[in-house]
Amino acid sequence: MRCAAGGRSQVLLLLGVSLLLFGLAGPSSAATHVWGRWEQVLHSTREHPNPYADVVLRVTYSGPRGQVLKAFGFWDGGDEFRIRCAFPSAGLWRWRTTCSDPLDSGLHGRSGEVRVQRYGGENPLYRHGFLRVSPNHRYLTHADGTPFLWVGDTAWAAPLHATAKEWEVYLADRAGKGFTVTQIAPASSWAGKQDAEGNPPFQGTGLERWNPAYWRGFEAKVKAANDHGLVVMLVGLMEPTERYPDARAAVLFARRLVARLYGSFVVFSPSFDSPFMALGDEVGAAIREATSVHLVTQHPGTDLPAAEQYHGKAYADVAGVQTGAGWGTDPLSPESASRNALEWCGRLYGLTPPKPLVNLESRYDSRFNQKQMARLPRSCGYWSLLSGAVGYTYGCAGVWNWGGPNGNDPQGQPWGWREGMHQESPDDVGRMAKLLGSLEWWTLQPKPEWVVGQPEQWSRHVAVAASPRGDLVVAYAPDNPTVTLKPSVERRATRGKWANLNTGELVPAVGTRTEAGELTFGRPQGWEDALLVLSPGGRLPARASAPAKR
Repeated sequence: MRCAAGGRSQVLLLLGVSLLLFGLAGPSSAATHVWGRWEQVLHSTREHPNPYADVVLRVTYSGPRGQVLKAFGFWDGGDEFRIRCAFPSAGLWRWRTTCSDPLDSGLHGRSGEVRVQRYGGENPLYRHGFLRVSPNHRYLTHADGTPFLWVGDTAWAAPLHATAKEWEVYLADRAGKGFTVTQIAPASSWAGKQDAEGNPPFQGTGLERWNPAYWRGFEAKVKAANDHGLVVMLVGLMEPTERYPDARAAVLFARRLVARLYGSFVVFSPSFDSPFMALGDEVGAAIREATSVHLVTQHPGTDLPAAEQYHGKAYADVAGVQTGAGWGTDPLSPESASRNALEWCGRLYGLTPPKPLVNLESRYDSRFNQKQMARLPRSCGYWSLLSGAVGYTYGCAGVWNWGGPNGNDPQGQPWGWREGMHQESPDDVGRMAKLLGSLEWWTLQPKPEWVVGQPEQWSRHVAVAASPRGDLVVAYAPDNPTVTLKPSVERRATRGKWANLNTGELVPAVGTRTEAGELTFGRPQGWEDALLVLSPGGRLPARASAPAKR
């Protein structure tokens, strides 16, 4: 018996040494891949009345090429705190913490190393890295310079209502269709009081202490989206449950959530359907202080002045707008949605300093909206992307509310999330992502002045954009048998293709020259709205970089 016990002791001793050598028994070392979410668990050694609010944990990461990243840690229940990161380069990284309570030896002055390896998989996010603003400040790229076309979907209530299995079904569908972003909200009270597992977002009343169980489920949904190659835009950090908390509580929550998601592919917005307000600025500045590696924007309501006021803010990397105007029984809503997508995007594109512009919410699909103008969700996408935007977010009843009440569609029966997910409109938007994604879309500049004979109805307006050299011209014809373009020294492309937006079919497009030198292109008979793509010799230009594998 003593020999057996002694043998076990030797085995346990050797196992302990091995664990230490391989970094599994403590915070001294660990391993991950480039842009993968890494974390380290730390344990507080002192009692804190409210560790969520009272303890400020900071961490500094130092990379092999002199890179320095600074972030916060966060409380995750009991005596547990976590720090997270996504490392931008391979090699040996070192980290060190400081704590607002220097007597807490479990949190203050802790350090370790992380061996970061190259990523060898196919996920476009982990291959190319976090999102950044392009050198000319007009579009979005990954960290390695690969252009990123923002094609989003709204799933606002999914964190509260969706189960993990339902979320996986949704993510696989959207990623397969070509979407690149999903947009969610933290825990808006209009959507519910607890998640599918019965967890409320905060303990007690108010925002004094978050419930780690809820936010673990929330971050799991974010990670699942990233694993499917989808960036997550998180709106409403200044109002995690109700409108509008005091600034102290909102800023605290924003800092903690940024820390929790510091290793994730996310974009942050303080606002969610709100007018311009000082609270949005204060929370925006707090987010920027908490992260230098994630993009920040604002998601205003259907409110052009608010979008214009937020545009020049130093913390905002991306200009966000909601052209909206698609709900209710207003018979003019198709015209409003059309005009806003065209005019508002064009106006924000012209502001200085230049910033990437994303239409974060436009015409939704619903039973009522289908009766008005079924093609409008995709039309607003083309109008936006050819009027200066480099991103467009779509929405559909049943998905945004995850099958819950739909007060914005009073005449229609609510769709379930599966029924909403399988409408024709997301196929249309996914087709848009693939059509434009096959072009050098990031070179396009709006050219509305090139259109001859623009219809008076906004819902029939032709949108045109072209590359600076004029070797790529893209025009959207929503309900026009012909498209006529003015002669221009900037336009060298005269031949190309018509794209059928219902099927993706491509047919040759050859213009007819008028006496005034204008070029008229006839849309193929029997087609609905169509995309005209022109290039020298009629050949579509090849992308400067191949589309990321999905």
